Amino acid sequence: MGDDLAPAPSREASGTALDLSSASPGTGGAPPLDRESPPRWRDRLAPLLRPCGYYVLSRVAVFFAALVAKWLFPKLHAISTMGSIWDGRWYLMIARHGYPHRLFNEGDGSRWAFFPAFPAVIRGLASVTGLSYPDAAVLAALAFGLTSAVAIWLAVREVFGPVIADRAVLLYVFFPAAYVLSMAYTEGLFLTAAAGCLFALSRRYWVTAALFAVLASLTRNFGVFLILCVLVAAAPVVWKERKVRPLVAAAISPLGLLAFMAYGWKLVGTPVAFLTAQKFWQGAHFIWFESALYSLRDLLLHGAHTLSSPQDVLTVGALLFAYLGLALLVRMHRTGLVMPSFWWVFTIGTVLTAFSPFFPNSILRYTMASFPLFVAFAWKLKPAWEGAVVGSLAIAQGALTIIVLIGLVHPLPIPFYP
Repeated sequence: MGDDLAPAPSREASGTALDLSSASPGTGGAPPLDRESPPRWRDRLAPLLRPCGYYVLSRVAVFFAALVAKWLFPKLHAISTMGSIWDGRWYLMIARHGYPHRLFNEGDGSRWAFFPAFPAVIRGLASVTGLSYPDAAVLAALAFGLTSAVAIWLAVREVFGPVIADRAVLLYVFFPAAYVLSMAYTEGLFLTAAAGCLFALSRRYWVTAALFAVLASLTRNFGVFLILCVLVAAAPVVWKERKVRPLVAAAISPLGLLAFMAYGWKLVGTPVAFLTAQKFWQGAHFIWFESALYSLRDLLLHGAHTLSSPQDVLTVGALLFAYLGLALLVRMHRTGLVMPSFWWVFTIGTVLTAFSPFFPNSILRYTMASFPLFVAFAWKLKPAWEGAVVGSLAIAQGALTIIVLIGLVHPLPIPFYP
């Protein structure tokens, strides 16, 4: 990417990390390569097998949970259902028909509340493969789940080393709400773009980081924090080093969001159609951090009676996850494992937004976007605990998968959805 590139930061405190940017064989200063040794590209890709393996194992767990749901209710069609339920049906509508030319209630919601990147992938994949739209959506979600695991591993490894990166990905793919990585949801695509952006910023791949920010802001509203990350990382370099590439990156990064806003302005007369459309969800809107606090209040006041409301229980769990994660990140900083400033921008921004929707149903899922929280717990996770922790998370993820799928064919006393 030119003379702007810098080597990865030192990671002496967290172990020696794999250098993916080292010189190729034959370049000046590179040691001669043994004829018997495998090609260089195999050495570079071999560490990625671990996050890929973790992800595959987690999907096997979700698959078996889906089989259990199918066994309980034979009429359930798991694959097509996972590609077309809840938010998935809106993405399928956009993939098939695009956005409407006016804002109106399309059945307790509106397509304009959803961003275009994931529907575009579904449409393209269905056209190329001949798959049905629901099947294409599941295939895309599974693929992006894999790329998100790899991207998170690379981003974390760049700052904290490979050991913490391995554990962070392990916690991420087995997180209870990570069953949505097998459904027509945007978590996999967004986290691929988010982690890719932070990795690129750590390496000073300015234009690459900006393009990832563009993709993230075309995927969901959390993408605005990646734009801020690019600006925060680029500003001091432009000011102190008078570099051009970070300035170019700062100009490119908001183009995705601006393009979607311009498109909405042209079609429906407002550049913030994705915000205006929220009124069609029975008054759903952002109430900064209040939903989680209400759930915590109910748990403290009513105790065990709150267990009858799974949304509140999961929301309180997400609140504890975020609070402890942030506290551990601060402790990491004090011990010398310093997280870059743009990582803090992303973490704080996504945590605040995750806990701010009017309805608490999806808060646990939203917290997955704050993947640096997994880093914090990975830092404290002892090898002796890994099996028990991952096993417990896998059971919770499988249980949530079964509950969500069963709730579609058999009415539950209290509706639950991701």
